[in-house]
Amino acid sequence: MGNAIGLHPGPVYHATMNAPSHKQEAPYRLHRAALQPLLGEACYGLAAKVINKEGEAGLLKFLQEQGLAPMWANALEQGGQSTFSSDFFDALHQYRMTATGEYLIQRNRLKDLRKVLDGEAIPHVVYKGVAIRERFYQEPSLRPAVDIDVLVDQRDRTKAAKALHKAGFLFQGKAENISHEASLIKGKCVIDLHWHILRPGRTRRPMSRTLIETRQDYGTHWGLSDEASFFVILVHPVFVRYSTTPLSSLMRLIDLLNLIEMDGWVWEKTLSLLDLAGLKTAAWITLRWLQLLTGRSIEEEKLREVAPGKVRQFYLNVWLEKNLATRLLEKPALVQTAFTLFAQDRPSDALRAIRLKKQAEKTAYEDLVNMESSLA
Repeated sequence: MGNAIGLHPGPVYHATMNAPSHKQEAPYRLHRAALQPLLGEACYGLAAKVINKEGEAGLLKFLQEQGLAPMWANALEQGGQSTFSSDFFDALHQYRMTATGEYLIQRNRLKDLRKVLDGEAIPHVVYKGVAIRERFYQEPSLRPAVDIDVLVDQRDRTKAAKALHKAGFLFQGKAENISHEASLIKGKCVIDLHWHILRPGRTRRPMSRTLIETRQDYGTHWGLSDEASFFVILVHPVFVRYSTTPLSSLMRLIDLLNLIEMDGWVWEKTLSLLDLAGLKTAAWITLRWLQLLTGRSIEEEKLREVAPGKVRQFYLNVWLEKNLATRLLEKPALVQTAFTLFAQDRPSDALRAIRLKKQAEKTAYEDLVNMESSLA
């Protein structure tokens, strides 16, 4: 496929061609083994090496945790089953069937969600996983999603929560997140209602209304424009999932590849959103992470447009190559300070993020009580 941001299909990592050095490979051996069959070549060489060393159970658990089990089941149906035991394939097939059932439930809820929010004249978009798979996957049920993410303008957050509460969704907010999101639950369906894409202060200006204004009608739901989806998937994992940690599942890299490899990309529009938000560095981190794990080559001109200075590039590359965020995951304050603050484009952006985070913490409990009271 053509692509406007200049991604060129690169060779999949093989043991005999373009393999990373042992020093680079160690932190991401499982990651590369999990991604290899999904990158356009039905190759299971790295997976076979992992199984020979650790057995199938470890790989199976990793695929499930990373959201890749249904995709693997689909890939093996096309060939390669002889590499693995029947128990391994049967387990993957069961994960796929479960994902299909959950997909059907969520897809039906999309229609209900739209009816509720449109009925109250609340501009909104469904975004992230559920929307990405409907837009960019030929078989959406292969891409699991834990919940349905909905974005509204900050001014509409209480109105939206009330509408969903009235429709039978149970409000579940947390003080640590009430500055930007809350959950509403009905049966097996979880809706994450967002009024900021990140914690306030992470972007130079609130981006919700700007993104919602790009929305397009996809029938079952309102979704973001392609460039707005690209913007979100480039920046969100850096701040919320710390890029390389288990919190940031590999299926998000498959999402990114599906977005990049589509025809008709307008990179300039995505770049404008990144510049407006002050998050070009975060986009660079995600694209470097994609390169590191997949071997895909991204046009240097595009990388330069979002790259930070050379010193910061070196520093952030160390975090990515050594997977420091995972090693320090039990110390999130340290990761936020030493990694995510460096993903802001300017020192003033980092200072703003710190200042507004402290302000939000002071009023968090009161804000949560007020929202809960409004639903009573």
